[in-house]
Amino acid sequence: MKKKVSLRTVKPYLFLIPIFSLLIIFKYIPFGMAIEKSFFNWNGANMNEFIGFQNFVEAIQDKIFLESIKKAFVVMVVQVVIVITVPLITAELLYAVRSSRAQYVIRTAFTFPMVVPSVVIILLWKWILNGDTGVLNTFLKEVGLNAWAQPWLGSAKTALGSVLAVGFPWLGMVSLGGMPFLLYFGALQSIPKDLFEAADLDGVTLFQRIRCIDLPMLASQMKLMITLAIINSLQIFDAVFILTKGGPGTSTMVPAVYMYEQGFSYRRMGYCSALGTILFLLIMLLTVFNNKFLKNTETMD
Repeated sequence: MKKKVSLRTVKPYLFLIPIFSLLIIFKYIPFGMAIEKSFFNWNGANMNEFIGFQNFVEAIQDKIFLESIKKAFVVMVVQVVIVITVPLITAELLYAVRSSRAQYVIRTAFTFPMVVPSVVIILLWKWILNGDTGVLNTFLKEVGLNAWAQPWLGSAKTALGSVLAVGFPWLGMVSLGGMPFLLYFGALQSIPKDLFEAADLDGVTLFQRIRCIDLPMLASQMKLMITLAIINSLQIFDAVFILTKGGPGTSTMVPAVYMYEQGFSYRRMGYCSALGTILFLLIMLLTVFNNKFLKNTETMD
């Protein structure tokens, strides 16, 4: 005898239909089309010639694209280090503040920049780092440090470092906002106070407590932040495009900016699609490897 399906059982799935419909229309279908067009010499309009794997062969021989991936890896390493150190240290320092009112004020001060659009902050940094009239160089000249003044965004030596510095107000990446700090601080607050009291009675030092209690309890949050840092670093676009457009030369060229250049400046949409497919596979591979590595680390612990 078949069991009847009640409306109560089906209702949750009905609510999911609009969400999945939007995902299919605006995510999966365009992504599938991009993969298809990566096998074509397509200019986004009337030229649409099938060329097989020619775009992919060109991509793996494209020195600028390969250099852009190296730049993205530099960004990734820096951002991974940042999201597992600076926001965590800040959260630990704030958690040590005993006054709940003071905690609220400080937490609000740290998270307030999240409500400001990232583009606005990037433009402010562009003004700060301007080589001629920028706030940073003006300050350095005012205090007598003229030799330290640099064309921060106009020099190949300092441009990439300047782009990375844009994440400072959020204690991490602009695209992640204050999420790492908030996650770590919320996780610290959720740790049972009994554990800390027992550690104090046993004479555990602050660093021992962080290593033996805090870090294991924050492992899932750190894993999430590392994964998001990897994904966002390899996809970085807005900060680089607004600040340097990949220059000077190709010193700050990253894959997303190079894809934009190939697709919209040179109308090579098919080649742009191939670059996007390669980048997707690379991000997927690194994400899977990262999750498996961190899972194995947790098992060893």
